[in-house]
Amino acid sequence: MVRHERWEKEWLGTLNKRQRDTLRSLAQLTAEQLKHVDRLARLESDVAALLRRHALKSDTLPFPQRLLSQRFRGLSQNEEDGITLALFDLIGHGSRTFAEIGAGTNGGNSGFLVRECGWTGVMVDGSSDRVKRLQRRFGHHGVRAVAVMVTRENVNELLSSSGLNGDIDLLSIDIDGNDWWVWQALTAVSPRVVIVEYNAAWGAHERVVVPYDPTFSRHDHGGPLLYYGASLAAFIRLGQDKGYRFLMTEPRGVNAYFVRNDVALPDDATRAGVRPPDEHEPRLLKRVRERGLPLVHLD
Repeated sequence: MVRHERWEKEWLGTLNKRQRDTLRSLAQLTAEQLKHVDRLARLESDVAALLRRHALKSDTLPFPQRLLSQRFRGLSQNEEDGITLALFDLIGHGSRTFAEIGAGTNGGNSGFLVRECGWTGVMVDGSSDRVKRLQRRFGHHGVRAVAVMVTRENVNELLSSSGLNGDIDLLSIDIDGNDWWVWQALTAVSPRVVIVEYNAAWGAHERVVVPYDPTFSRHDHGGPLLYYGASLAAFIRLGQDKGYRFLMTEPRGVNAYFVRNDVALPDDATRAGVRPPDEHEPRLLKRVRERGLPLVHLD
């Protein structure tokens, strides 16, 4: 408890006064009020998605707006569902197969594709309770839900034993730790599209990764310092090594999209996600270094 209180105090110290005041106000809300706040936020997002669809002709827009203008949230964390659907409408849906590593209870970036578009595949999560909920939600759609902590040692056997080999349409990884290492080790499947959660707090351009540890938990390492995963630039380098083009990130800066090199895209699409250099070292990455927490530097 003391360690968590220390993390909370340090994290609050990284916020400005307005952000701290907002948090204190939110702390006064009841659980029921928070549910209403969440519903209103969801409604606002849905209305914005409808307005974009009505007002914009997406097929006339350049990248990344051509895909981002179609974003919406069905079951995904943010508005990835609309982006993913628009991307597959562009490149073709293929066999409609996926592997979702770190599925949570909503099916991650694949839940909407299963529920609304007839996709099938495997959803993996480290929590047996969450996997039970996945089975109830998606099992009747032909999805296999597996409770296991995914590592670079077991990922290939896990997918092969679940009936996935060779070409699939989508791989999504969100395990808040060894994401980079798991994708690096993966050879059992060759997804046309890969979605990974990167550590945006470390900036977009420095190639850094947490050292591999099969038992890694972000809650045991640095708390508010957001010590987990890999930077966007580290994933871009890995994607290049594995034969993938970086396409873009979604607006909230949580997930990055990669497309296999042999998948045809318009010429301007592969320039969509390019970002200008960081002017300064990201503050949280600097604090990770000050604490002496280990990092793997790909440079």
